[in-house]
Amino acid sequence: MLIKIGNVRIDTQSRVSKHRSYLYKQIIDLHQEIIDIVLEGEIRNRIPVHELKLKAKLIKKYRRRLKLLST
Repeated sequence: MLIKIGNVRIDTQSRVSKHRSYLYKQIIDLHQEIIDIVLEGEIRNRIPVHELKLKAKLIKKYRRRLKLLST
């Protein structure tokens, strides 16, 4: 939550918790994108494997960072 008093801004949420929620949201978005790509590829009988691998690597990277923040 952001509190504004004149020109001063006071944020009651820590950077770590903001980053944790950002990573969690990114992981969920990537999962949704992967599902969309697979469903579209199934309709066209062509699944872009390279794109799926890139998104899977990003998920792995974000999960590792999220795990480090949680401990």
